[in-house]
Order: sequence, then structure tokens, then C-alpha cells
Amino acid sequence: MTEPRSGTPTAENRDALAGVPFVTLEAIETARYQDTYYVHVETAYYATFWADRARTIPVNLSSALQLNYKSTYYDYKYNQSMNSNLSTTLQAGGHSYYIGSGTYECDYDANGNIDHRCDETYLTLRTGTGYDGSW
Repeated sequence: MTEPRSGTPTAENRDALAGVPFVTLEAIETARYQDTYYVHVETAYYATFWADRARTIPVNLSSALQLNYKSTYYDYKYNQSMNSNLSTTLQAGGHSYYIGSGTYECDYDANGNIDHRCDETYLTLRTGTGYDGSW
């Protein structure tokens, strides 16, 4: 399991000088319960900003930024999905921002097949202001 990030800027961070920095949407597993017939996983999503395309130099936002993202609910039992386009305004000064959460939950029968339910809600970035969409 990955340890949660505090989002607190460190001495290695520097302010963004010009343009929009690069971004990653990091999924951090925060809880898990699993047995023979059931699995439940909770995930926290953080938008983390970088000065370079390789995502090696952390950078703080120098001004507020609109981040566009998508929430997807997927039902594996019935092979159906529902998408919601969302956005949030991130304030200047941070390097990593909590965006939201997701879950994965499945029930299985004795043969390992999906039983009552198997679904997931997750977040992804979408094209628009706030990050480099060409990567």
C-alpha cells in the first residue's frame, strides 16, 4: 500500500514561473477489506504539479487554476458506465491537492464469479484548462 501524501510543499519545491505546469492524478489506496467472497477498496485522488514533463521537479501553483476531471462509475456485472464531467478551482501555493475519492467493491460466489455486485468509481483528468493534455 502506498503511504498517503501530505501535500505540504518541501524545500525542493519552486514556484511556477510561466504557463501551466504538468500534472499527474495520483491514486492513493486508503483502505482495503478483502476475504474469500468480498473485496472493498477506497482510494483518494491527488492532483500533483510538476515543472517538467518527466514529473521529477515539484512545483507550487503560482496562481489559482481550474482543474477539469471526470468521475466514472463502472458496473462490471452489467458492463455499464456513467461519466460526470467535473471541475474544481485550486488555490495558489500548493504542490499536491486532494481532488476526491473512489471505491471498488465486489461480491463473489463460491466459484469466484461476480455475485450481487461489482462496481467501481474512479477519477481521471480530462482535456481543458489546468494541465498539459498533450502528454
